[in-house]
Amino acid sequence: MQGIKVRGIYSSSITRLLTKNKLLIAEPSDNVKASFPKASFAEKYDTTIHDFADKSGIVIKGAQTEKIKKLFEKYDNAVFQVENSGDLYLGKIIKLDPDTKDIHVNLNLGKVGILPLKDYWGFVKEGEKILVQLKSEQKDHFILSTKIHLFGEDIVLIQKGFTKISSSVNDKETIERLTKIAEENCQEGWGALYKSSACDKKDAELIKQIKELYKDYDKLKAEFEKEKDIKILRKGMMTCYVRFDKTVKQEMDKLRDEVKPTIKNHHSLKTDIFANIVDFSENLLKEKLNEEKINKAVKEFVMSKSADKEDLYIINEHKVTGITNFSKGKIIDKTKDGLKIKKFLRNGSIIPGLNMSSDKGDYLISYIKEDECYSKNELYSSSDQKKATYYLVTTPIEIHSRKAEMVCLDLIVSFVNDKKEIINEEAVQGYANQGLISKKLVTESLKVAKKLLKGE
Repeated sequence: MQGIKVRGIYSSSITRLLTKNKLLIAEPSDNVKASFPKASFAEKYDTTIHDFADKSGIVIKGAQTEKIKKLFEKYDNAVFQVENSGDLYLGKIIKLDPDTKDIHVNLNLGKVGILPLKDYWGFVKEGEKILVQLKSEQKDHFILSTKIHLFGEDIVLIQKGFTKISSSVNDKETIERLTKIAEENCQEGWGALYKSSACDKKDAELIKQIKELYKDYDKLKAEFEKEKDIKILRKGMMTCYVRFDKTVKQEMDKLRDEVKPTIKNHHSLKTDIFANIVDFSENLLKEKLNEEKINKAVKEFVMSKSADKEDLYIINEHKVTGITNFSKGKIIDKTKDGLKIKKFLRNGSIIPGLNMSSDKGDYLISYIKEDECYSKNELYSSSDQKKATYYLVTTPIEIHSRKAEMVCLDLIVSFVNDKKEIINEEAVQGYANQGLISKKLVTESLKVAKKLLKGE
């Protein structure tokens, strides 16, 4: 059985979660080996997990993605984005768009597939079946290709492609060896993309993989010729992006604490600028020093290094759809657990959900508080007249030293003139129906919105 390769600041926590659920880890780091001395590890892996660039979540990619995703679905505030690429379909041509020169293809997936005409060799006929591969998913359509990719354990065969080797491979002899195998065993018009794991495989193993991929492709083509109806012929590669809010990071802290000394808010501090302080403090915990005193000292140190009045501060609003809105303002007031921030707006800036745009000189006053599930925003004119008040419903706000993090659910409570309303309630319900967020998170968010509307 193949394992899962885990890297990043959550590696100990995720390894604990996976091993508790009888999943194997492969190529563990030295740190993980030391933390799990009794664990058995797989020699090979077919799935990888690594951090987001901002460390506030993970990317899961490979054969076991769906299985791992289910383990994270028990965390109510986790946010999911799933990409399926490489799925092979028998589709049906709908039409040729004369303006864009794209072929529209029906895949029975609820939205149209788009195939550039230049990628199709043949007569475009409505209702004609076509073998296509899903490259990516957009908001209202799928991007398709007829340049087939065949996914193997260590190799991806690419039709009408060139042979490439992972950028992490630098050894000249290895590069020459892998290139030669591809030249001698790939069919005409095909190239091979080698993963870094191919370096450790014998020639015979790699040649066997190539032959098996072509054998399966021949079966797929025969199935395509036989079948008449739209269907998926082969699954490709699933990638899942899981964003963690503060509560999920705390769950990761608990998992880590089961295997090694862990200070309070370990992962939140790691996603801030205090990784070295975390490591130093946990070394003190290993020496059996007082945990409560260490946590208190860490908190005081973090407070001393945090932004103060008149400093610039960044607010990161992570959308359920995967987009992050970054805004910057000046701190005009600071309390023990909250900030009041003034943000100047560009003329014509769109105010979220309010169907309003800013005028010259308008500014926002934003109020954020640690662990609160909303941010309060007041829109003012250049003459300091309040124009609107609105609340963005979020997951519990995480206030770092120089930035705040939150998942913004697109649920807005607005007060404009004499009108007050909850905006985007249906959209948030839709996110749950799509599996992007949990139904419990929707329920709790609507409770928050209704209380704000009542002024509670």
